[in-house]
Amino acid sequence: MSTNPRHILVLFGAPSPEHEVSILTGLQVGHALLERHPHVSLGYVDKAGQLWTGDPLWQVKSYTGKSLPSACSQARLRKDPIKGAVLVQERAKRGLFGSIGHEVVLDVAVLAFHGGDGEGGARQGYLESLGIPFVGSGSMSAALAQDKSMARPVLPVQGHKIAFADALTLQEQAWVNNPDGWVKKIAKLGKEVILKPARLGSSIGVERVSTKPADLRNAIERGFQYDDRLVFEELVSPMIEINCSVRKRPDGSYQASACEQPVASEGALSFEDKYMNQSQGKAGTKMGSKAGSFGQKGNLSGPSQEGAKAGMGAGLDGQGMASLKRLLPAPIEDVWTQRIQDAAVTLAEAFQTSGVVRFDFMVKTSKQGALKELYFNECNTIPGSLSFYLWQESGVTFPDLLDEAIEVAKQEMATRIGRQKPFESNLLKQYVGS
Repeated sequence: MSTNPRHILVLFGAPSPEHEVSILTGLQVGHALLERHPHVSLGYVDKAGQLWTGDPLWQVKSYTGKSLPSACSQARLRKDPIKGAVLVQERAKRGLFGSIGHEVVLDVAVLAFHGGDGEGGARQGYLESLGIPFVGSGSMSAALAQDKSMARPVLPVQGHKIAFADALTLQEQAWVNNPDGWVKKIAKLGKEVILKPARLGSSIGVERVSTKPADLRNAIERGFQYDDRLVFEELVSPMIEINCSVRKRPDGSYQASACEQPVASEGALSFEDKYMNQSQGKAGTKMGSKAGSFGQKGNLSGPSQEGAKAGMGAGLDGQGMASLKRLLPAPIEDVWTQRIQDAAVTLAEAFQTSGVVRFDFMVKTSKQGALKELYFNECNTIPGSLSFYLWQESGVTFPDLLDEAIEVAKQEMATRIGRQKPFESNLLKQYVGS
């Protein structure tokens, strides 16, 4: 078996309602990495959970048919006692790796999953078990942040001026057992509430719902199509939404990005607001004037990436979450910007995030628009487009953002492996000798 030089593997897709969003983020990350790294592999996890590799994966059109192009090949990850983490091609077809049994020794993986087990900790745990360094939060942090019903009790409140909307969590079986009782409980939150599936993102399944019994019952039935746990929050109104990204630095500290104010077409942000504006010709991202697709000049093709030719990444910087209409930087007073950035760092420390994350906030306003109170909304451990546009506004290019995140990932895995020392005991010998 021949082995190529070490590679960076971009993992994306996987079973999730946010599957297509993940594809866009994965391609954005892949092309940004190619500006500096010649050996970048795309690892696409399809909706059935199968990992694929191949040159056609660099093109968006490859994902729009009923099946992937024939040049794509199934793949798997394994842990080699000598080589370390290895990406193995399962079957021979002309493509990225060429021949049967060709292996790629991995240096690091960059996670671009959104929602589902890709963002919720399961795949992070798998990579941890293989000893593969990966850009992103660890399994525990990812699982906690993904679950809106579980995250609230562990987050800091005292001394940090971060408010949380009053909320209830409804289990599906509890609803089946006592629907009338739950309708009454939820109605106590107000005439209208925000319904959220506990473990979804991208505003999928999120609704502003009347607590009139008939309306509420219908909304609950819709919500359980997405998750078996629903979160109901009091309506914070009037308000504006402010987002802020946070990255972990090599010295273990956290840094906050510029703040943005997303512009919703109507009320709170919807999936369409976040991801469909580009296709409708409404992209509102302030991209800056730096050279290159992601703020850095570089050749999009590499010696092992014939399929990722220059130009195939064109326009990706304005896709996915980057297509959202936004005010960047957010037009708020400096004191509020600093307050939100401080809150984001505090929450990152509480969640123990890694890589690049994004915290979404609501700021309650007066009827005249004056900012009054800061509310935590949610944590995205793998934000759309990895929030590169927020870091560009902060003077950090996408390639720089990724390079530092990779450095942190390697440090964290080295520390983790270094602590895995065997504990010697004579327990089994005692049984043999008895």
